[in-house]
Amino acid sequence: MDDLTTRLSRPARATVRVAAPLVLLLALGSACSPGPDASSSAADAPPVAEVTTLTPATLEPGDEVPAPTGPVVLTIRGGSVHNVGDRLELDRALLDRLGSVSYEADDDQATGGRRTFSGPLVATLLEVAGAGDATIMATHAINDYTADVPVSDASAYPLMLATRTDGEPMDVAGYGPTRFVYPTEGAPELDSPEYDARWVWQLDRITLR
Repeated sequence: MDDLTTRLSRPARATVRVAAPLVLLLALGSACSPGPDASSSAADAPPVAEVTTLTPATLEPGDEVPAPTGPVVLTIRGGSVHNVGDRLELDRALLDRLGSVSYEADDDQATGGRRTFSGPLVATLLEVAGAGDATIMATHAINDYTADVPVSDASAYPLMLATRTDGEPMDVAGYGPTRFVYPTEGAPELDSPEYDARWVWQLDRITLR
């Protein structure tokens, strides 16, 4: 694998800027006596990430997934739904059929700036793939970087399988063709090395277990 792909694929530790959620401020307020500015502080709290639905899903859980007709960008093993042998292979067209959401995130580790990402939610991907009782997504990137991502992340956060950055399809040089993106607003617990490693880019395979 060339040096460019290796450099682009391996997540490096960087500080992810996040905003404190309103629920955290309320919890802190219940544990101590509020000061005179407590209400104004809560009102001024930055909002959580705003998730916008761009297109609805046309491929629902339980539907038969057709075989891909274009280049395969993501392969899933370990689920109950297969369309090629013992695996689920997805091209861009099939991923688009899972519906698309969009939100902004601080992409400090890769592009080094704030970007607008779009693609299906991982929760939808897992349902269509028949993840069942799986608890781990063993991810694999093009340059052989691997990371175990808990399935529970997909229900706890709007974890996205991003396929576009700022409206443009991602190629390998642009950290694609697929990557995991977490919100960077409203979830301070995500600002840690543990979660940094889960921002897997150039993602090409997921094994459910």
